[in-house]
Amino acid sequence: MSRKKITPKKPIKKSNCESEPLPLRYILLTLTCGLILVVGFFFAARQHFSSIDYGIKNSKLKKQIEELETDKRQLTLAKEIALTPSEIKKAAQKIGLTMMTASNIEVFRPNGDIREKPKVESIDEVKPKQVSPTKTADAKSEVKKAEKVEKKTPEIKTEKSPVKTAKK
Repeated sequence: MSRKKITPKKPIKKSNCESEPLPLRYILLTLTCGLILVVGFFFAARQHFSSIDYGIKNSKLKKQIEELETDKRQLTLAKEIALTPSEIKKAAQKIGLTMMTASNIEVFRPNGDIREKPKVESIDEVKPKQVSPTKTADAKSEVKKAEKVEKKTPEIKTEKSPVKTAKK
């Protein structure tokens, strides 16, 4: 049989905790790392809750935009309906206006006398004058005659109404 060598056991040292205190720099390093970790958690929580708050505000604004767009569509539709000729005629009749035709036009003089109603020619009665290209002088004279006839029609003259001033 063989014999085993038995080595003598080394004496066990006591741990550093009991014999020597921790150096101050290890304690400060641990505290700063812990402080940075805690501040990071608070910063992340703040960012998280602010993003949730912005999301809620954003959804409210989107709903408000949709409501305003539907209101805008309704208002443009109402505007287009109100601007139709039939609606304009109805509104004019409500405030007391009447349809203007050639038969109900009367010409008034400044002093209040009513003149007779002007003649109304239909489109069929008006005949365009044909001018031949060889007779330019005749055409010019015809145009001048037509202008003279138009000038002879009576025009309404507006006179300023006399303003009575009180003498002191």
